[in-house]
Amino acid sequence: MKNRLISSLFLFLLLAFILHPALHSAEQNLNDVILRIQNSITQKDVTAYLENFSDEIKAVEELNFNDKFDLFGMERAALFKTGETVLSENEAEVYIHALFQNSYSVIIETWHLSLLKLDDLWQVQEKNIVGNITSLYMVQIPSNRAERVESVEIEHEDIKLSFKNALLFYDNIPELETALVIIGKGDVHFSPSDSIEKHLLKLSYKKDFLKDELTYAYLRFSDQFFRNNIKIVKNSDDIDYQPTQKETSEAHSIFSRHYPRSFTVENSLNKELLSTLPQSDEAVIGFKGKKLGIFTYIYSPFTNEEINLYRWKDKKIINIYSPDSKEGEKRLFLSFARMFEVKNYQIDVSFEPEKSFLSGKAKIEVEPKVDSLDRLKFKLNPKLHILRITDEEGRALFYSQDRLRETLYVYFIRPSTKNKTCSIEIYYRGKLVPPELVADVIAGPQVYSWKGRFGVYIKFLPPDYETYLFSRSAIWYPAPSENDYFRARLKVTVPFPFQCISNGELIEETLLRDTEEVEDRADAKSAAFVFETKHPVKYLSFIVGKFTNAGEDTESLPIRHFYSSGIDFMRRGILQEAKNIVRFYEERFGPYPYGKLSVVRRLWITTGGHSPASFIILNELFQVQDGTVLVPGRSPVDLSRWKEYFIAHEIAHQWWGQAVTWKTYHDHWLSEGLAQFGAVQYLRQKHGDEVLETIFGKFSRWTEKKSKWGPIILGGRLTLQDPLAYQAIIYNKTTLALNMLMDLLGEESFYQVLKEFFRRHKYSAASTQDFIQTIEEISGKNLDVFFQGWFGSYSLPEVNVSHSVKKANGGYTLSLKIDQREAFIFPLWIEWIENGEKVKKMVIVDEVNEEFEIKLEGKPTKIKINPNSAVPGKFH
Repeated sequence: MKNRLISSLFLFLLLAFILHPALHSAEQNLNDVILRIQNSITQKDVTAYLENFSDEIKAVEELNFNDKFDLFGMERAALFKTGETVLSENEAEVYIHALFQNSYSVIIETWHLSLLKLDDLWQVQEKNIVGNITSLYMVQIPSNRAERVESVEIEHEDIKLSFKNALLFYDNIPELETALVIIGKGDVHFSPSDSIEKHLLKLSYKKDFLKDELTYAYLRFSDQFFRNNIKIVKNSDDIDYQPTQKETSEAHSIFSRHYPRSFTVENSLNKELLSTLPQSDEAVIGFKGKKLGIFTYIYSPFTNEEINLYRWKDKKIINIYSPDSKEGEKRLFLSFARMFEVKNYQIDVSFEPEKSFLSGKAKIEVEPKVDSLDRLKFKLNPKLHILRITDEEGRALFYSQDRLRETLYVYFIRPSTKNKTCSIEIYYRGKLVPPELVADVIAGPQVYSWKGRFGVYIKFLPPDYETYLFSRSAIWYPAPSENDYFRARLKVTVPFPFQCISNGELIEETLLRDTEEVEDRADAKSAAFVFETKHPVKYLSFIVGKFTNAGEDTESLPIRHFYSSGIDFMRRGILQEAKNIVRFYEERFGPYPYGKLSVVRRLWITTGGHSPASFIILNELFQVQDGTVLVPGRSPVDLSRWKEYFIAHEIAHQWWGQAVTWKTYHDHWLSEGLAQFGAVQYLRQKHGDEVLETIFGKFSRWTEKKSKWGPIILGGRLTLQDPLAYQAIIYNKTTLALNMLMDLLGEESFYQVLKEFFRRHKYSAASTQDFIQTIEEISGKNLDVFFQGWFGSYSLPEVNVSHSVKKANGGYTLSLKIDQREAFIFPLWIEWIENGEKVKKMVIVDEVNEEFEIKLEGKPTKIKINPNSAVPGKFH
């Protein structure tokens, strides 16, 4: 039946072609007229150019032609047909990208041509430029401008560079300044105005400022920045200085190293690296210190935190912050999140594990939030090669890529209308090895040997790890550049017998032999899996492997259990455990945010896990022949002595990290901190309060050890300072702080806050301030001091506590005197034995110096202050 349908369809198309040969001929001839226009522009032959246009528009086109070469100084051009519509045998419409360029600039226009066939030749009746004209530049150093000067001084906010007797190489752009290479003896002084950034600098360099001798500097800047922030004192004796070949080569080498790193994009038409011009006070200053090495100072008034100091030897952000605003100064902040929202994806990918090769097609629906939206911005792995990008009418779109920042810009032919959904399709492919995940993992052993039961060390080959996880960090599809939530339909094709698990519901599974569907597994060469998300997600993930379906529980929420090849034990009870955890969190956080939950256990080189929307991955280490599991070393977050820990932590991420995510890196704790807190509370509920002494003791020790690296609001930047510091602060310190907050508010009120916070921000990004606002609205308390101390500071309490016991009114009075070095707010638990029973009492410390009296019936003994180490810091 299928073959008969295909044959009929082929015959129909063949007849259509035979019956309408004129349309096919018209399409062929359209290419001829475009070629004629191209050749006439290349030869700068205005007469030949005008022959392609009707008499009514020749005068206008002659003016346009001459302006390009005479007024704008263009020297050559290239035309790229982006789409055509043959309306009839004698009428057609064509869209063309026209690229004009000279030695330093590029102009890109999109032409809409309406053509009419006269005397067997196509002629342009109307030509309109649609969309915005794109102007880009080809910056070069060295150019024909160089000079030796007496001094150069660059001063901006918190940085100052000075050079004496320096050699300056200017860029090739006429009538404005945008780039400069300075060679010579100089010095740099950088001192961040932000107190936390000073502290971080001191940790790295033992000083809260940087000072070094320089050998060169590379600058990109706006013309305004050049006039206001760069002072050049010229040397009258060296006005006609001619640099040597060695000096010229050095300038070119410096320029070639730094130029691709900022204000540059690779365009899709001729694949050349083109440059935008810095705007307002934008500036990039690269410099090489004799001791410090190569750094880049970046200032962008269009971002939340304008100043960024970056060290290239280890690709590390040293400082990033916003300087204090000067009086009367207004900050400008531009976000693509305000310009459009991604609403839906339809993605079709195939992955070949043996070759690590991925190919895909992504249809992306967006909703403009501004009038006349002319471009889109996505994140895409630069290892993936873009084949083409088309709009809803199949027309090829112009795009550019910033490979260093993994950013893709797509430009509409015609600007899109506000609130009217539109779509594009992106075709791409390339070799892509899934990157290693760094969050929620604990490093496993690197040497495959163990001391067996008889005391003999045995080495063995590492196992085959046959799972491939593509998640957010892989940027395997054109992802939103902001925190957009969207729905999606994903089709993944893999070689048989590999399988795929992804976000949402599996709605279709097909076995294939080449492109034909088969039913017999023995005939299958590949398998296709189709998933649909019923609820919004913030990113898409899929894992490929050879999985065993170990069962499911569909009593309330569908929960499924899979394990990968290499795992030889089923781990009974995991479905019931997952069910209990979900129920526990629903009571405290709110309804489970997705339609199903898949638990995927895989053999891997690290313990830990990962939690995309609607499924979680639990890593398990290899078991050696005597049943021993190779256990990883110390980690701040390892609570694996309780087997429920990892699954509880990863399931908590379905609420915190997935359904509610963080707005900026300052808010990372909303994901990892709340998930860790939830896991600890589940362990407490299952095993009793006794577990808190061990857990909080460990968390406090690690917090005290790593707190110096920064506050909770430093977020992901802590990883750059010390990976263990990130876990100690974001996971552990946050858990302790949230536990203190629960003690301050009361358990019922605290979980009411979490439920309301989750309800307000479900399927969206939230901030620390959003969390504080929710708490203060529900509790009626001002918690600014609490959050500043525990979330905004790297300091910890230093507390002197003295106590005394006196008889009073037939009983006893326990008196406490508390003195703090800094003002922290915290609940302080005191524990003692009274009449043979353990008693605990909480007092709220909210002043630097405080005294408390506790009335008792019996005499207290074995008095303990902060018994579970629930408050990190020094207690004397």
